[in-house]
This record gives sequence, structure tokens and C-alpha cells, in this order.
Amino acid sequence: MPVRKIAAIILLAAVLIPSFACLNPVSIDDCGYVVAVGADIGKEKKYIITLELQRESFGTDSENNGGAIILSCEADSLSDAVNGFSANIAYDLNFTRTHMLIFGEELARVDQIEDFLKFSFDVFRIRSSALLLIAESSAFDYIGGLASDDAANIAKLQDHMIANSEKTGTVAAINAARFFEACDGGTFDAVLPFGRIDGELITDKKQKDSADKGENPLKDAEPGSRIGGMQALSEGAALFDGSRMVGKLSAYDTQILNLGKGDFRQGTLSIITPNGNSAGVYLNLQSRTVSLDLAGETPEASIKLKLNVTVEYDPEAEIGMNWENGGCEWLKDHLESELRRLFCFCRDLNCDAMGFGKDASMKFSSVEEWEKLNWKERYHKLEAHFSVELILDDEYILTNRD
Repeated sequence: MPVRKIAAIILLAAVLIPSFACLNPVSIDDCGYVVAVGADIGKEKKYIITLELQRESFGTDSENNGGAIILSCEADSLSDAVNGFSANIAYDLNFTRTHMLIFGEELARVDQIEDFLKFSFDVFRIRSSALLLIAESSAFDYIGGLASDDAANIAKLQDHMIANSEKTGTVAAINAARFFEACDGGTFDAVLPFGRIDGELITDKKQKDSADKGENPLKDAEPGSRIGGMQALSEGAALFDGSRMVGKLSAYDTQILNLGKGDFRQGTLSIITPNGNSAGVYLNLQSRTVSLDLAGETPEASIKLKLNVTVEYDPEAEIGMNWENGGCEWLKDHLESELRRLFCFCRDLNCDAMGFGKDASMKFSSVEEWEKLNWKERYHKLEAHFSVELILDDEYILTNRD
């Protein structure tokens, strides 16, 4: 090759390299990691689909590349939404970090969750361990509350929700795989965590923004109001009959339900004493046994719970100091009554929330025999009897506390 031509090529490369270096590498390397998918009933199309993204940037210091980003549109499916988003964003959507699938209450009550979830989890690479949640207002608003502090990574929120179901019992927890099992298997009904928005909450972001402007965001706050954190709260439970939401529970009722299911392993239960005073007992589940009699016209279930108890808060000394003189018996009767109340509430909604169908199915050696039973039809008539055994952990409270 002539020397002049070689020199020209080198010169051209020297000119072009700085030009390519000016291209922002984010246009090639940036991904939008979807950490939450939300669905509400659409107006023009089937769904309003909302994605919460966590943006990660490579090779750039731009303040616009990172944090929480929310995308939303109307579409007939998640696939259609992704195709629509892709035409308007300069990065790829990645679902490998999706931790939560959030549905508006209205959509859940008209039985559209199962239809929405008919996409291929494998194609989108969404793990079936992603948690499902029902939002009181809408998935769109709830996701906005999650991202209010510009913190899109909700993996810790997912872990916290699972731990909460065991340690406080105030929230339910179920993933996509278990929801499909509940809808298809017929051995239990799904109980999903319930979320709501606290619009009065002074978030971390609001505090920071106000402080940057020289304001005091806490000055006008009501004493005792919630300050800091996210506006999206998760507490209580949504009850399902198959794939349709049929009712919801408060945080306290969710504790009682989780206790009956055996999911509430240990934690504090707030109670009202016979004299109308507030008290708190720490419960530690030692064992849970269930026996079923399906022979008669009316099926019967007997549930025995063995609980260790520590009286944490009893300012009027109605339980701990009187443990041997009625305190233990009252608490035992109270827990049995509450468990019975929650069971009847769920049964009347045709929701096998405590999962007695799982115990019933164990009595059959084949799927055909189990299906002949038609469990949900018989569940309407089920009578459940709860027996609670209490063992006081804190003997000190009986002998040394005034």
C-alpha cells in the first residue's frame, strides 16, 4: 500500500477517534432495571401498566442517569407495553431484578390478575419468587409512593415483607408461584399483602427538598405524625377466592389469621383486656397440629396451637400478675375466640385462607380421588375448632414486678 494512503488512513483515524470519544457510553451501556410492575384497569385498553425502574450508568457522571424512574402507559398486555416503551427510551428494559408485581384493588376484584399474568415469566426473565401485592388506590399511585425518595431498589422491602409475616404477622406474603398454585391446585386460597398510600407522610425527599430551599418541613407537622420513609405502606391482607379478591383484613386481623395458619412464628400481639385497657403479649409458636374429619355431612377441623408467652406490656397488671388467677385462662379463651372469628369471616367469603384444603388433600392417594371431593364446595360447611395451650416464658413477671 502506498505510504501516502497509509498516512491518510492514520490521519482519518486520528480525526475520528476524538469524535467517537464524545459519544456518551450510556447510550450503549445503560439498562433500565425494572424492580416493580404495576397493573390497573385501563380506559382505552385493558390495562394501565406502570414500571418502576432502577437506572445504573456506566462511564458517566450525569446526575440524570440513576435513581428511580417511572414509566406508564395503557396496553393490552405487558408485552405490548414493553414494545411501546422501547420506542421512546434510549436503553433496554431488564426484568431480572423485578421483585414485586402490584395490582390495583379494582382490577383484583374483577378477576383480572390471572389474565394479566399470562405472559411468559421465562421470556421476560421475571423470577416466580417475585411478590404480589394489592394496592388500595391504584398500582400507579402505590409505585409512585415507593419511588418518592428516589430509591427504586425495593429488594429490601420484599425481604422485609417476608420477615414481617413471620415476626409481626401484620402483613401477608405470597409470591407468583404460590399464587398460581392457589388458583390451579385448589388446596388453599391466596392471601396477598395489602398496600396503601399515606399522603400526609413527610418523606425523606420532601425534608431534603425543603431544607435545600431554606425551609423547615417539620415545622407544620402534627405532633405524633409519621415522618420519614416512603408514602407507600404495606399492612394487612387481601383475601382471594381463586384468582378474585373478595375481602381484606386489617393489620391486627392479619396477625390472627397468620397465627391460625402457622405463619406468624413470633412477635407481639396487642390486645384489649377485659377492663378495656391496652396490653401486649409476645407470642412464640412452638407447634401447630391440624386434624380433619371429612366423613360426615359437615367436615370438621381441629387446630391445636402451642404458644410460649411473655407479657410485654400490662400497665394495669391484669394478665401477668394474675396469670394463675384467671389471666392465662382469659388470654387462652380470647385467642381461641379471635381465631374462630377470623376463620368464619374467611369461610363466609369462600376463601380458604388458613389452607385447610392442604390438610384435606393429604388424605387422598390420587389426584382423581381428591378432585371428586370438590373441596371448595365442602369448605362452605367446614366447622373449625381451635385449642390454644399457653406456656408463660417470663416467670419473673409473676413474682417480682409490682
